[in-house]
Amino acid sequence: MTDEGRLAIALRDALQLPPQVDLEALAHELQLSILEVDCDSFDGALLRGNNQPSGRILVKSAIREAGRKRFTIAHEMGHFVLHREQRISCSSDDIERWESDRADPERQADNFASELLLPSAEVLKQIGNRWPSFQLVSSIANFFGTSLTATARRYCDVAAQTCALVWSVGGKIRWMHPSPRFIHWVPVGQDISSGTFAAQAFEGRSIPGEMEEVAAAEWISSSHLVQDAVIWEQSIPMPYYQGCLTLLWAKREIVNQDYERDELLEELDPKEFTHERTNWPGKSKRRP
Repeated sequence: MTDEGRLAIALRDALQLPPQVDLEALAHELQLSILEVDCDSFDGALLRGNNQPSGRILVKSAIREAGRKRFTIAHEMGHFVLHREQRISCSSDDIERWESDRADPERQADNFASELLLPSAEVLKQIGNRWPSFQLVSSIANFFGTSLTATARRYCDVAAQTCALVWSVGGKIRWMHPSPRFIHWVPVGQDISSGTFAAQAFEGRSIPGEMEEVAAAEWISSSHLVQDAVIWEQSIPMPYYQGCLTLLWAKREIVNQDYERDELLEELDPKEFTHERTNWPGKSKRRP
């Protein structure tokens, strides 16, 4: 977990916040006010009081999704807690900026907002023993008042299953977010394979509304897939964003176990533990 996430947990504990955070009440505790504004230049902004521990959060009133609007407010709260700039303005590209792994201020504010709105321990309680699906993710999103994308990412953070979230735009994979057990390589930046439900969605064709099997090779780039390996896929088209959100679940082993064992032995070779080694633990697991 990131330092920003730990800080969000500490804040929740200190103020004894309920699972679904009342952002207006939290803003009052932090000496912040929240104002919706009609604007095109930003989605969210923070104006900090001069030499005072107070400020104002501005949020674009035209944001379509209530969950996205709540995340925007929580993102600006993250800036207030984490950073010291007097004025911060965030566009739609700055908030829920999941394409970048850099630890920049916008990603830090996203990490804070994610743990604040979707506390890991509480999300685990909501999951229980249910299997991966967007129906489950949607029910969690409704409980916490969060967007489907942010909730699905948090689901993958804590899920016990081998699953991953994939976001595609215009038929190309923009990013993927794996669960801790998902070690497979999804080719980010490449066109979606034609055999996926996501590709069918971009073509305007009907797709299943539940998890269904597709050939694992349609999503996973690896020469070590077992014969006839399958992966479960559920995709949801998001035409407003010209995108598609996909949840993948490797319900069974899809790569050769001998390959995985050889990879582990290679990583644990004591002769390789020098500053000149080229293959570090964990690095080779996601290579095709």
